[in-house]
Amino acid sequence: MEDIQKNVHQVAELLKTLSHPDRLLIACKLAEKELSVGEMQSELGIYQPNLSRHLTTLKSAKIVTFRKEGLSVFYHLSDTRAGQVITALHQIFCSRKH
Repeated sequence: MEDIQKNVHQVAELLKTLSHPDRLLIACKLAEKELSVGEMQSELGIYQPNLSRHLTTLKSAKIVTFRKEGLSVFYHLSDTRAGQVITALHQIFCSRKH
């Protein structure tokens, strides 16, 4: 029973983190492909400082991670379990095939 309770709390924290529309939008877009901060700003219409704040929250929750290439910072999904949840949500709600 302790394992189930631990897992439930982990899932609840993940869902709580993704419950903000902008964070969910970022995660869904990153389920499609890796993006630079500049690409996220232009494709998602989320601008500084909100984008930085949401990325910090997603990084703290270990949902996304980043890599630097020159002066650019690229983000991608990092947690496979979170990625599976996000991918499932993306397929259900964001796919053009529904």
